[in-house]
Amino acid sequence: MLEPSHTPAHGGQFAPFEYAFYSGLTDRHGLVDLFRHLHADRVEHSWARRPDLGFRYDHAHGSAALAEQLTGCEYVHETRELAGDGSRLTDHSGLAVRLALTPPARC
Repeated sequence: MLEPSHTPAHGGQFAPFEYAFYSGLTDRHGLVDLFRHLHADRVEHSWARRPDLGFRYDHAHGSAALAEQLTGCEYVHETRELAGDGSRLTDHSGLAVRLALTPPARC
């Protein structure tokens, strides 16, 4: 697990409250970082500002039972890739979570 010991690649580090928030979700509330569950060592993020303005790394958390139904969790970077005309949809990447869920039986 890279978080909360992860240091952003663009220099600096997260603020203490950011590390504490992440740890609270995982340690205090027992939630699983779904991306990290499948990709223990991969470093990806959705968006990062300049180091002097802070960072934003999006996560998806779920219960341990939900993590067992996880079939995929990937960042979708195509939305921030430049098009042929130099434009792009956004400077953010999405985070796609795929689950194998069974619908409840009807009564």
